[in-house]
Amino acid sequence: MSEQDKDQDQDKQQEGKTFTEAEVKEMLEKETSGLKSKVEELLGEKKTVSQKAKELEEAQAKAEEDRLAEKQQFKELYEREQKSKQELAEKYEEFQTKIQRQEIGLHANNIAGELTRDTARAELLAEKASQFAKYSENGVEFELGGVPVDKAKVIEHLREKYPFLADGSGASGGGATGAGKGGGAVKKASEYTEAERVQLYKEDPAKFREIFKPH
Repeated sequence: MSEQDKDQDQDKQQEGKTFTEAEVKEMLEKETSGLKSKVEELLGEKKTVSQKAKELEEAQAKAEEDRLAEKQQFKELYEREQKSKQELAEKYEEFQTKIQRQEIGLHANNIAGELTRDTARAELLAEKASQFAKYSENGVEFELGGVPVDKAKVIEHLREKYPFLADGSGASGGGATGAGKGGGAVKKASEYTEAERVQLYKEDPAKFREIFKPH
């Protein structure tokens, strides 16, 4: 007899068999227990999937948070770097301007020194000479009326425009400033000392030009 025939025969025997209440209860508990185990297994798998999904979501959120933090740090670093560059550029520009002014001052003083040996007059001539000087990539250069000129032209211009400040522009003599030699007469140009001429130029430029105007 085959296995299939045996099973069929056993089923027929069971169909005709009468089960006790205990046997029926045992059979039901066995089936229920299996079903319960299956349900718990499925629930456990579901919990694992949910947990993994949650962990993945948390990992993604953490990665995004780290990315934003890194981006913010980069922005702050970039801003600090740009600020440092700006401060350095400003300091360099200030230093360059200071150096340029010193260079112009040296050239102006050099011109004044060739026009007079008098300290007070040289100071005034240096101030005038610096007005015609500018700083370029080639160093200190001079211009008269927007036209580039050399140092000699500036000296010539200053000597012609301010002859009373240059050496050899007039004789000097004694007497107090503004006072005549007698009878309240106006003091002549030849009667002024070098110091008096400088003082008059500072205090009353119009009167100075009137007295020392070229003839």
